[in-house]
Amino acid sequence: MKAIENTSWENLKNKNPWCKNKKLFNEDTDKLIKQIYDGNKEFVHGSDKKTITDRNKSLKPKEKDDEFILSLLPKPYRGNLKDPKLVILSLNPGYKKRVKTTLFNKLDIKYQREFIETCKSNAFLESSSIISNEIDDILDNGYWRKQLEDLIVAIYHIKDPDILEEKTYNFSDVALIQFIPYASKSYDSWDKEYSLGTQTFTKDIIQHLVDETDALFLIMRAKKQWETLIGNNILKKMKDEKRFLFNKHPICQKISEKNLMNKYASIPSEYDGNQFKYILNKICSNI
Repeated sequence: MKAIENTSWENLKNKNPWCKNKKLFNEDTDKLIKQIYDGNKEFVHGSDKKTITDRNKSLKPKEKDDEFILSLLPKPYRGNLKDPKLVILSLNPGYKKRVKTTLFNKLDIKYQREFIETCKSNAFLESSSIISNEIDDILDNGYWRKQLEDLIVAIYHIKDPDILEEKTYNFSDVALIQFIPYASKSYDSWDKEYSLGTQTFTKDIIQHLVDETDALFLIMRAKKQWETLIGNNILKKMKDEKRFLFNKHPICQKISEKNLMNKYASIPSEYDGNQFKYILNKICSNI
């Protein structure tokens, strides 16, 4: 694996727009907790605000579930983005009120603080795992743990599925980037004429990972939108180096052999389109 230059990584982190915005993740943790509880604060980055606000206002009543929930902290990234083996590219975080709002407000202050600190760590590119702790997993409704179950079982040779519920696995090999960092109940598409200011840095992260690591990139949702953002030059390098993978069934984001069979993927021919085995081999060869 390519070694990451610390100076290169620190230079990238210094450009992070989520670190520079003082009204989001740089706020005092207890103040953020109160703002989330009150539900009156809109947590949106200044460079995204007009686009996101205009988008929400333009929705018809029947499209209400597509509205971005701005009373929650944005979640642009999850996990170790310094030197991952696999980078999942998705669309945007989901939202279930009873979990992400109601349950959060009922938690003891200790666990609320733990969750906010996890959100900060992810946004500041300082996280080491896509599933950081039990509270993060619970408030995510176990979503990414469930999507990664088949990979966990294969890597750790687990025969009893119940064991998955008993342990939080440190997944430093897998990271996640969202095309849109704002949650919604559902989302069908992202109009081509819209773009977000923070996506410039998203592209910078991907460029850095393509140049400085040998990570695989797996597009789970919004393939066309991701390809447009990434650009032809970076895409060509991904494909030439057999690092460009994509999910043909975006309604399901499960990292499994069944879901990731794809004969059109840019992977070595000996895998016969089995992206799951290719990912598994990539991670296991570095354990």
